[in-house]
Amino acid sequence: EDREKKNREKNGENCPKLYSNTGKKHGGLWWTYLLSLFFKLIIEILFLYLLHKMWDSFDLPRLVKCSNVDPCPNTVDCYIARPTEKRVFTYFMVGASAICIVLTVCEIFYLIFKRVVQSARKWKKSTKRSVSYSKASTCRCHLKAEEKDNKSQTRCVT
Repeated sequence: EDREKKNREKNGENCPKLYSNTGKKHGGLWWTYLLSLFFKLIIEILFLYLLHKMWDSFDLPRLVKCSNVDPCPNTVDCYIARPTEKRVFTYFMVGASAICIVLTVCEIFYLIFKRVVQSARKWKKSTKRSVSYSKASTCRCHLKAEEKDNKSQTRCVT
C-alpha cells in the first residue's frame, strides 16, 4: 500500500496501479506465511513438551528434595514459594498454548484448503476453454457432435 501511495504521488492520481490486490497473499508471501505458521506450531509443541518434562505433567510440587547440590553434602528440603499461584499460572500458560496450537492447525488447514480450491477452479476453467481429445482415438463422433452444434445426437459405432 505504501508503494502504491508513493507511485500515485510520483506519477499522478491517474497512473496505473502496481498491484491488483495489495492485501492478497500469493506467491512467495503465501509460502513464507505458511512456513512461519509451521515454525510457530513447532515452537508451541516444543514448549509444551519441555514444560511437561520439567514439571512432570505440569504439576508444581510444594517440596523438592535437593541432593548433591554444592556446597551441601546432605539432602535438603527446598520449598517452592507460592506453589498454588505458580500452578494456576502454569495451567493458564498450557491452556493458552493449546488454544494457539489448535488455531494454528486450523489456519494451516484453511490456507491449504483455500489454495487447493483455487487451483481446482483454475484447472476447471482451463479445461473448459480448451477441450482436447486423444489423437489415438479412432472414434470421431465427438467431432460430429460439435459440428452439428448439439442439434442431434450421434452414436459412435466401432
